Amino acid sequence: MEDRIIKPSFIREDNRGSFIEILNEGPWETIIHGEMKTNSEMGDHYHKECKAFFFITKGKAKVSIKEAFKDVFIEYELNSGEGIFFMPYEMHKVHYLSNSSFLLLKSYRFDPNNPDIYEE
Repeated sequence: MEDRIIKPSFIREDNRGSFIEILNEGPWETIIHGEMKTNSEMGDHYHKECKAFFFITKGKAKVSIKEAFKDVFIEYELNSGEGIFFMPYEMHKVHYLSNSSFLLLKSYRFDPNNPDIYEE
């Protein structure tokens, strides 16, 4: 299911540097930047309300997604410059295959009184 992987819609590179239009949709309340080390993992949960967009800016990761409470899951390998949506009720786990940097856009900001993070 390669069609789930989102690639930039526009890239301009010249002697000044680069300009990359990563995403053209979505109302985002939170934008997170992070760096993870090789073989680190994050996620392994789902959200009932929050929609998220995960984008690798540098490195490589394996992303596992499955519908909550079902046994079928799909794995994707994301390289630098690729992203994927995590929809409500989709279990998602990210395993970093190399030292990596990422952006994570979330439709809801984190609320410690209502974290919207669930495990099976």
